[in-house]
Amino acid sequence: MNELIFDLQIFLLNVSFIFLLFFIHHKYIEGKINKVSKEIFISVISAVSILLCMSFPFSPSPGFFFDYRLIPFIIGALYGGRKVGFFLLLVLLSYRFMISYDAGFYSSVIIYLLIFFILCVISPHFNKTTQLKRKIILAIVTNIVGIIILLTVIYFFKINLSTLGWFSLTFFYTSQIIVMFFFIHFIERAKRESIVLSELKELVKLKVVSEIAASISHEVRNPLTVTKGFLQLLQDRTVTEEKKDFYIKLSLDELERAEGIISDYLTFAKPSLENIELLELNTQIQYILKVITPYATMRGVHVNFEKTKDITIVGERQKLHQCLINIAKNAIEAMTDRGELKITLNSREESAIISITDTGIGMNEEQIRRLGTPYYSTKTTGTGLGTMVVFSIIKAMRGEISVTSKTGIGTTFTIALPQVHDEKRLIPQSYSI
Repeated sequence: MNELIFDLQIFLLNVSFIFLLFFIHHKYIEGKINKVSKEIFISVISAVSILLCMSFPFSPSPGFFFDYRLIPFIIGALYGGRKVGFFLLLVLLSYRFMISYDAGFYSSVIIYLLIFFILCVISPHFNKTTQLKRKIILAIVTNIVGIIILLTVIYFFKINLSTLGWFSLTFFYTSQIIVMFFFIHFIERAKRESIVLSELKELVKLKVVSEIAASISHEVRNPLTVTKGFLQLLQDRTVTEEKKDFYIKLSLDELERAEGIISDYLTFAKPSLENIELLELNTQIQYILKVITPYATMRGVHVNFEKTKDITIVGERQKLHQCLINIAKNAIEAMTDRGELKITLNSREESAIISITDTGIGMNEEQIRRLGTPYYSTKTTGTGLGTMVVFSIIKAMRGEISVTSKTGIGTTFTIALPQVHDEKRLIPQSYSI
């Protein structure tokens, strides 16, 4: 019984050797290297598996040893090709010679040469087929033929095995076929999942591109249509000079709006910062207040700013203003019946923290999760461009932005930006993500 338990332990150890190495290959290496490198990696992994399996054999009969070297030998040759198979044959026979140079060595030469020739025939068919069932059948047939060759050798060498020895041998060969089945199934499934995942990533990219393209065409078409209409009206000779000036002004305003939309997309696509300078946040927020206070007063919103000690960051003044004004404007529009817009500034460790809080309608978790994605807005007339640009610029400034909100209570945007303590340091002219 103790021998059977020991054999079972060796069986699990052999399986773990093969599984671990092939798992590493198909999880982290497969699909990331060229054909030549792939053959080299498969050769190394299969060779290491063979050496480990041969180093921990079990013996159902005195002087007669078994291990799972056949599995990595077959898998390596099938997936790597004939060159890999020949290399593995040399490794296997060389290590067998080093272990013991006896009559068993010559039997191993005969056995694995025959298996190698079989693999040379089957390997091209194995790599050409895309059916999982056919690949499993080819691998198992090769394994069974190898077992038949081994049993034939046992018969001709007239090795006497005990009842327990034959039981161990039967269990060993049966489990070897089962293990081969699961390994081929695992490898093929891992490869297919990798292909599906790659295709899914491409589909996601195409979806984003299509959404952005739809957004561009939708937003730019409106001002261009308006401009086209006014230009057509200008062709009418009965139109007075006063109306002509009015139409020209509206056309220029619409073209400027289209230009702004395109600029927002370019900022989102390449959120680089070029005019870098030291910015004292209290001063910058005071400027923002001057811009948004008239708009807030018109909508009955009270603006409150809590000034703190001087806090300096590195960034582009115009882009920072664009971010803060966009967030503040959205916050004001989220408050349908008066309300309060609160802006706070403080420092935390090495970061400057800007918080913009409103008492508006708030957002649910799904809305928060989708913020900053293309063509998504919580406003019925919004495009999502402004929020996309905000997220891109904050990222370009090496900062982080987080949103907390409760439906019917309000929303808080928290921006964390790297704080500058040594204002005399050299400021880079530009940096981008």
